[in-house]
Amino acid sequence: MNNFDFSPHHQYDMNQLHTPGYIQSHGILICLEIPSLRILQVSENVEEFLGISPRQLLGKKLDFLLLSEQIELIINSLNNKTNSFIHLLNIPDRQHQEIDINIFLGIFYQSSNLLILELEPHENENLSQDKFIQYTHQLEASTYNINNASHSSELYQIIAREVRKINQFDRVMIYKFEIDGSGVVIGEDKRHDIESYIGLHYPPGDVPQQAKELYYQNWLRIIPDVNYQPVKILKIDHPLNQKPLDLSYSYLRSISPCHLQYLKNMGVFASLSISLIHEQKLWGLIICHHYSPKTVNYETRKICKLIGQFSSTQLINHQEKELNIYRQQIRLIQTQINQNFTNELDDIGNIFKRHKTSLLNLVNASGAAILLQNKIICIGNTPSVPDTQELVNWVLEQKEKEIFHTDSLLKLYPPAKEFNHIASGILTISIVIHQHSYHIIWFRPEQIQTVNWAGNPSDSISIDGNNHQDLTPRKSFALWKQTVKNQSLPWQEFEIEVAQEMRNSLMLFALEFSQLALQKAAEEAEEAETANRYKSQFLAKMSHELRTPLNAILGFAEILTRNSSLSTEEKEHLDIITRSGEHLLSLINDVLEMSKIEAGKLALNETYFDLHRLIFSLQEMFTIKASDKGLTLITEFSPDVGQYVFGDEGKLRQILINLIGNAIKFTVVGHIFIKVSYPQNTIFSKSAAGKIMVEFNVEDTGTGILEEDQELIFEAFLQAKSATQFMQGTGLGLSISRQFARLMGGDITVDSIVNQGTTFTCQVQLQIVDKLDVCTPVKNTKKVLSLAPGQPKYRILIVEDIVENRLLLERLLKSVGFDIYAVSNGLEAVKACQHWQPHLIWMDIQMPIMNGLEATKAIRATETGKNITIIALTASAFAEDRKEILQVGCDDVISKPFTENTLFSKLTEYLNISYVYVDRNHHHQKKNLRSNKLTSENLRIMPQKWINQVYEAAKIIDEQKLYELFIEIPQEHHQIADKLKKLVDNFQLETIMNLTDINNFQNYN
Repeated sequence: MNNFDFSPHHQYDMNQLHTPGYIQSHGILICLEIPSLRILQVSENVEEFLGISPRQLLGKKLDFLLLSEQIELIINSLNNKTNSFIHLLNIPDRQHQEIDINIFLGIFYQSSNLLILELEPHENENLSQDKFIQYTHQLEASTYNINNASHSSELYQIIAREVRKINQFDRVMIYKFEIDGSGVVIGEDKRHDIESYIGLHYPPGDVPQQAKELYYQNWLRIIPDVNYQPVKILKIDHPLNQKPLDLSYSYLRSISPCHLQYLKNMGVFASLSISLIHEQKLWGLIICHHYSPKTVNYETRKICKLIGQFSSTQLINHQEKELNIYRQQIRLIQTQINQNFTNELDDIGNIFKRHKTSLLNLVNASGAAILLQNKIICIGNTPSVPDTQELVNWVLEQKEKEIFHTDSLLKLYPPAKEFNHIASGILTISIVIHQHSYHIIWFRPEQIQTVNWAGNPSDSISIDGNNHQDLTPRKSFALWKQTVKNQSLPWQEFEIEVAQEMRNSLMLFALEFSQLALQKAAEEAEEAETANRYKSQFLAKMSHELRTPLNAILGFAEILTRNSSLSTEEKEHLDIITRSGEHLLSLINDVLEMSKIEAGKLALNETYFDLHRLIFSLQEMFTIKASDKGLTLITEFSPDVGQYVFGDEGKLRQILINLIGNAIKFTVVGHIFIKVSYPQNTIFSKSAAGKIMVEFNVEDTGTGILEEDQELIFEAFLQAKSATQFMQGTGLGLSISRQFARLMGGDITVDSIVNQGTTFTCQVQLQIVDKLDVCTPVKNTKKVLSLAPGQPKYRILIVEDIVENRLLLERLLKSVGFDIYAVSNGLEAVKACQHWQPHLIWMDIQMPIMNGLEATKAIRATETGKNITIIALTASAFAEDRKEILQVGCDDVISKPFTENTLFSKLTEYLNISYVYVDRNHHHQKKNLRSNKLTSENLRIMPQKWINQVYEAAKIIDEQKLYELFIEIPQEHHQIADKLKKLVDNFQLETIMNLTDINNFQNYN
């Protein structure tokens, strides 16, 4: 075996860490051709472990080394498309060398078109039950302790302590990467007789970027002995051997001489590193040092890796908990603004002044300046008003106009020299609307501080004769102190996020104030148009902010329903989550729809459709809900009403859903009657546009509406006084419906008698079509199980910045067999298209760095991107946004929240994909919803006082009180309690009121 040369001209190129050509000496590497399993490359030390020379192995097939049953295991793993797998291998002594070890742990992974096998000696063929239980208890105890950490600093210490308990290293450190690439030790557990490294900083060069990329790809890296002799990888002449062997995922990959010397200079003989990943980037490392050589078995490494993965999730949880504290302070200020809002700027300024402590504590600042249009309000320690105004003007010239921050203002803005002691660091949020600007600037003073470095950070850089900088291992790690001036404490990531949320709150005020100001000058059409434009922009943002989390809620609920092992109770809980999410979505849609109406963004979307089919589909939709309340639902067409029409089917459907839904909601006994006809006075008198008025009557036998309320019900955000007992929703339904009807050339009127019933009459203009092939769409409601056999392996690229939505798409598409690659912004998507070449892209539109529109343009401009299908995912509420999306090059648009059927249907449409569906014959039949109905008579088991309390709680929608009252029902009548709870879960509080109303107590059936 040749000794490895550590001289400078043989040092690894830092860009080639993943292809060193050598491995560590505690194992063997064998590189195989797929699928023949022919041996193309071997490590030079095979004879030491197997008693077989490399020359005897090269060119042979793997069955020369392994038994047939072991070869079969490997082939099965490859056939199952497993990229990496592990088998315990018994390698027979074919050369009669009487080798001591013949049991090896075989770690397989694929690299390009090659299969790499790494063999490590394994002492026992089978893991004993006692040892397995010990490992399980260790992992369980460690995760329990980590999970119960009360704050971040305690979490770091517990992680270090638990890892050291398991692997018994002399020192375990939690090492966090700072924004500038340097590192700092924030947690530690060690032998009592060695010095502590807590608080020491390390320069960026100690962990170069190329090394960070490998740490991100691999959760664990082991060096049993820094004095090992690197083992060369030998190969035969073969086309697949032309490129250096990629060992990115290798456990045995040789270490760069620079890093080995670095460890030796520290006195370290063995090292174990565990990656900590946060938001798809390397957050830090769990670094384990031992001051003598140390072998770590596979089981211990596996537990350490699992702890690293679990700890990574806990970092996210703790950060979110700490961020919530600051969010509560934001909500306090926002609540005060909303409660005390007027059209006077001075009042808003006073609100900020009253909460100045909270405003400064939000981001740990010593001062703040609030600029409302041209008025400046100073809080705490700030520069002078003129200096502040000049600073704002400079900030607006920067690229980051919405939010800007620096902890060294003087480097960027020389005039800051005059107030550097007050404002060495600034964090600003800015909003500019209609030539008016609104800003908050937080200030931090200069913080002359001493940074403790583990040795002089400049020692890691050397200058050669050509004046080139090279990375070299530092020789000294003695404490080296640096004094930092002209710099404030750095702004933390969560503080920047808090500032962004505060900007959202300020934007709400600014938009509202701008709207009030524009209303005063309503005669100026240009200002009114500007107000609507900014309102549309705000609505687009709100649509995105509201629909995006709902997409994750409804999507993951839909994924969970695919789990056949769920209990009946769990399925009911999922149904409640889905119904609640859909209920919330309908409220959001109402608010956004009304806002679009007010912004003048409403337009007709007319198509040919089957009017009869529309009415019958609505009858089918509401039949179960009506029958559940004991109501009869009747539909009737006048004989002369045509079947096929031309008009806006979507808006007509929404009108009728609202009218029929209200009729069922406010009716206790009797019927709902839907009639479609032509008005008597029209007598087929068509309008100039070739349209005819069609009338829809929705009659109920419900509670009726007071005469003074009959116009009030059409006002936005208002409900009739007589309907307050059933208040749920926004009070926008009828207002939106009337706007739709008027846009379609008609109107909605109401005729009602209290305690007898109500009739809503909706008239709209539709064009009658004499004969037309109207294709009835068939909605696919079957659950997709997997891709049908015999299809290509489709590559799907997911571009989504919201982690939850990205994870939703990944899990949904991976579960049926697609090859998935996910990125978080448009820039990463453009790069992915160049090297991965997907068949189809799901492209989110609103993203940081590069949005979906810009990314689509960039992809379409490349040769490979011209034939890729791109489907946009958007939470926008506006039709013009969809038009822009299609114009930049997207093939289609899907709105959030979406269903899995929508995704799979689009994939079929554009990629001609076939699926295997869930066999619905195995599903249980639905329960008869009309059986075992709850009546007032059932409630006579409870005293009248209890019944009155239930009525009052339902009237004010106090769900918590209702659940407490239901607990009082005796256990032998638990079915009654269950049915009452289900009424609450399904938003049917009006049914509970009618069951407990003394006036209806005798009559309800």
